[in-house]
Amino acid sequence: MDGAEFEPGDHLLVSCEPRRVEVASADQFYVYVRCPWRQPDPASRYRWDGTTAFRRDPEDYDFDRVWRLDPPPAQLQTGDSCELSIPAIEVVVTSFTRYPAPEDIGWLPRPFAVLAVAEVFDDRDEEDTAQALYLSEAVPLTIERLGRLP
Repeated sequence: MDGAEFEPGDHLLVSCEPRRVEVASADQFYVYVRCPWRQPDPASRYRWDGTTAFRRDPEDYDFDRVWRLDPPPAQLQTGDSCELSIPAIEVVVTSFTRYPAPEDIGWLPRPFAVLAVAEVFDDRDEEDTAQALYLSEAVPLTIERLGRLP
């Protein structure tokens, strides 16, 4: 995947096998899970605490439509265990940026690219619903090209 290039309009099938994760904390709006393939970068200019936030309400504008938690975020509390995955989902590329050098965004391994995607069968505006997938050798994504969409 490191050498892969993507363009807006590419039609992809993206997935990630389930990984068991721990809910580090939870509040009224979010659950925060410990990311299994990232560690805080002590040399970074940014401070990242090792967690990723997931909106609880599936109707919320910012609800993650690519990554999934099982059980769903609305059911999770601090200390719970759950599975983090991407069930096979068809997406369209809205943008792709390959970094000249791995990017400092607060975690290790530093990503070599960011792929913004939107769900193919989502009737909302792709640009408004695009979600970033940070690519590194540690993130176990499977990406299959299905063609191009108009």
